[in-house]
Amino acid sequence: MGLVTICKYKRTSTPFFVEQAGINLYSLEELAWFLYHNICLADRQMFGDRLCRWLSEEAGCADLARRIQNGIAAGSSFQNLVLSVVGAADLYDNKELSELGERLKGLGSLQEQERLKMRADELLDNHNEWAAMEEYRHILRMHQNNRLGMAFYGAVWNNLGVCCARQFLFQEAAECFETSCEYAPDEEVERQAKLARQLSRGEFPPPEKKPAGDVLPQKKLLRWEKEYRMRQK
Repeated sequence: MGLVTICKYKRTSTPFFVEQAGINLYSLEELAWFLYHNICLADRQMFGDRLCRWLSEEAGCADLARRIQNGIAAGSSFQNLVLSVVGAADLYDNKELSELGERLKGLGSLQEQERLKMRADELLDNHNEWAAMEEYRHILRMHQNNRLGMAFYGAVWNNLGVCCARQFLFQEAAECFETSCEYAPDEEVERQAKLARQLSRGEFPPPEKKPAGDVLPQKKLLRWEKEYRMRQK
């Protein structure tokens, strides 16, 4: 797929709001791009009457809306519904659609907590910290799945701490980082916990000192050039 794509379908005056991600989509191509790159943020509930009305009345895709409605009525799988929308936009070739199908199959084989974490991680990557926090907390409220191991829950607590820190909730962040270390000790997470504790008390850490050997690239080049010329002599 190229860096620039000319969209064939019209831009809608009324967007389709994706509640899971908190974003508005204004064309079939935008919807397809969202599903292809953020599949963990979508679910079967997204494919309902609201989407079909938007496709038919706003996006000018009445045929696709009917196919989605027929698929829902026939009990079509989530994978087929996603591929129907993404394929209709004509943004991705057969190889890319096949790869998307494999990713969807892979999601189906995961534990529920793993799917929720993938969704939360994508929300965090998209800077939707509040929604990500809810997903991480949902995982932690569930019965602990021993098959996932201690490292999995350590990662959940760590990422929840990152969400809190980004929202300036430093005390909560420190507690999350410390709990993460109880599940899976990690020096970097311990450092994050210490820093969050300092910030929660209003203590600003001193600026990190640059290592003695950390020289600006320009100075390094000049030094290397000088050494090279001395060797030539």
